[in-house]
Amino acid sequence: MELLIVLFVIFLSGSLYYYITKSQSYKKRLDDLESEINKQKNESKAIPHKNLTEKENAIKKLQKELEDKESKLIQRDRLLDEKFDKILLKEKEIQDKSAELEKKTLELDKKLQEIANFTREEAKKHIMNKVEDELKSWKVKKIKEAENEINFEIEKKARDLLVENMLNAATDYVAETTTTTITIEDENLKGKLIGKEGRNIRTFERLTGVDLIIDDAPNQVTVSCFDPIRREVASLAIQRLLKDGRVHPGSIEETIEKVKKDILKEIKKTGEKIVYSAGINNIPNEIIMYLGRFKYRFSYGQNLITHTLEMVKIAESLAIELKANVKLAKLACLLHDIGKVLPEEGKQHHHISGEITRRYFPNDEILANAVEAHHFDIEAKSIEAEIVRIADAISGARPGARRDNYEDYVKRVRELEDISLRQKGVKEAYAIYAGREIRVILKAEETTDEDATLIAHNISKEIEENQKYPGVVKVTVIREFRETVEAK
Repeated sequence: MELLIVLFVIFLSGSLYYYITKSQSYKKRLDDLESEINKQKNESKAIPHKNLTEKENAIKKLQKELEDKESKLIQRDRLLDEKFDKILLKEKEIQDKSAELEKKTLELDKKLQEIANFTREEAKKHIMNKVEDELKSWKVKKIKEAENEINFEIEKKARDLLVENMLNAATDYVAETTTTTITIEDENLKGKLIGKEGRNIRTFERLTGVDLIIDDAPNQVTVSCFDPIRREVASLAIQRLLKDGRVHPGSIEETIEKVKKDILKEIKKTGEKIVYSAGINNIPNEIIMYLGRFKYRFSYGQNLITHTLEMVKIAESLAIELKANVKLAKLACLLHDIGKVLPEEGKQHHHISGEITRRYFPNDEILANAVEAHHFDIEAKSIEAEIVRIADAISGARPGARRDNYEDYVKRVRELEDISLRQKGVKEAYAIYAGREIRVILKAEETTDEDATLIAHNISKEIEENQKYPGVVKVTVIREFRETVEAK
């Protein structure tokens, strides 16, 4: 029991010692905290005063910087004012010098005008005219160079273009000018023409050298052939066969032979009429037969008989007026288109006409030349040859001669003249040869020889671009200077 009391006293004294020691430690810590808090309070009271001092120092520094910048701006403004005053002074000096320069320029212009006898405007015009003349010379030179180049290449290109156009247009042209249409009353008659298994039509085509188109259109039979004489023989034979009613190979052969003899008689009769109407004697029978074929030959819708006799009358009148050989001119016109009824591959009709003339008139080269030169590719060697050219142009190009009505003719001629008159320096313009040639007369005092070349080129170019015309339009520009003085 005493031991327990002793242990309890020991335990109690130990606990008391522990709590006393612990309380002292807490008290010390509390005192430290209070001192720390007081210290912080004292420091917190000193901070506002310190911040205020820093701001005041920053404001004073900023004010000083502003004062420095303001001082610099004032100094810069003063410098700008000084420079502006100098600029104004320079401007005044420039204005004074400009006025003085202008005064001197006027004086110089006046002196130059007095020396050169030219005003400023006259000098300017003179220079412009000189430049324009140089440009005209250059342009004319270039035009001539281009023309030379074109002439060098023209033959080959013309041949190519001709072949191409022939290929494109051959079908329509052949269908229009190499066929004859015959109207029949009864459609059943076509069967007779064909015959059993086609023997009649084969016999007919073999004997006449034509093609028969029977089933193309109702109540019509078409005869197709390049030779107009063969077409005429076939047309008359068909009409006689259908009228007779007997159609078989025997009757076909007999009828064709009779028609051929009748056609030959008609050709000879027609040839004799042409020679008689022309008033020419001693013509070979072969020439008369050639002339008789003119009845079945057309050129641009104009029958060769009408065209030839018209030319003969025109040539006669011209030859009488020009004191030329009337008989030779008339005979040349009579023979000039014979080549059209005797076509040869690769030859033009007027060349063939010249060969035929030399064959039957071997001692008359002037006549042969007059016959073959009417298309200008062969040189005319006599006044009679020129008469044939003129007569051919008048007959072929007059209004109505070749499917050309009067209104279209007048319109074309007027348009050609108007195109020419619009050119600067043109005095007069006349369309001649029914619009095949335009003749332009220039004002000599306002144009030069180079202007003539340039105007001719411009007119031809505008005609090509704006006009539709058959053949070629020749542009002739004439510049002639005349001075007339009366002596008293």
